[in-house]
Amino acid sequence: MKRTSYARLVSRSTKVAGTAAIATVVLLYAIIEHGRTLRTNRILYELPKTACAVLRIDAVALADSQSAQALFDWLAPPERLSEIEAGCGLAPLAALRDATVWVGGPEGEPFQSVGLLLRGRTADAETIAQCYRSLVEARGSAIDRVTTPTGPILRSRDGASALAKVDDYTVVTGSSETVAEFMAVARGTVPSLIEAAGFRDLWSRVAGDAAIAGVFVAPPRWQSAFERIGAFGDQASAFTGVKSLGLTTRARIPTALKVMVEVTDADTARRDAALMKAWTDSPPETVEPYLVDLARSAHIDVDGPWITVTLDASSLPKRH
Repeated sequence: MKRTSYARLVSRSTKVAGTAAIATVVLLYAIIEHGRTLRTNRILYELPKTACAVLRIDAVALADSQSAQALFDWLAPPERLSEIEAGCGLAPLAALRDATVWVGGPEGEPFQSVGLLLRGRTADAETIAQCYRSLVEARGSAIDRVTTPTGPILRSRDGASALAKVDDYTVVTGSSETVAEFMAVARGTVPSLIEAAGFRDLWSRVAGDAAIAGVFVAPPRWQSAFERIGAFGDQASAFTGVKSLGLTTRARIPTALKVMVEVTDADTARRDAALMKAWTDSPPETVEPYLVDLARSAHIDVDGPWITVTLDASSLPKRH
């Protein structure tokens, strides 16, 4: 009897230990995932809820992502980068940790403001602010230090822009109104973008470890504009019912550039995807050759109301 009781006790202890080990692993995984989510969504806590488009560039990760580097080389105006380097003595990609641009505004004017958030790596906030001062003076204006309800800002006398220090390595710039709204979010007096569920959900899909990630949530009246953009000649539009767009580059897929399109329903997604496939198989002759190569590299998948287009970014030409 004693041996049986002992065996049962050992068996029970083993089961308890195994269950505890599994629970510990699950808990650790949940903590890690929660931390990853918090890091991914950090920027949404900082930006105003009025933003409808956000593009974030991780300058540190850029060097390790072929697709992100190709996209950056295609998008970035080389003359602007040269202007910053010549005027400030800063190489932007080396000086910055990341850069985030957002576009937003009230419901009737969704593209009223443009803001830029810069986090320094080798350059601190004071160095970035001095660069801003140099660029403003180079265009013939000057800088005033102004006290506002949301804190001190640097504002150009021509009224074109303003800049505020967020922390020792971070600044925000844009119009005075845009900077003030950003600082109001930091003070908790206006809502942040994390409260916009649709934006938050799509951002979690595209951000993560992406060197470049972007999201655009279309105002309702923009659906007709997308339909016009997606109509080629007398064909039906491949952009019917578009609600939002996402863009991402992933280091683990070296040359892949992914574009995610959310439409109103699964039937519309299948229809739009079929039209996109027809267009990529036979692009119009008026399309630039590099866009033809990019289109022909497309792999199109549909999952419910989501269309994912995976492109080979290596076909994008450099602008310099």
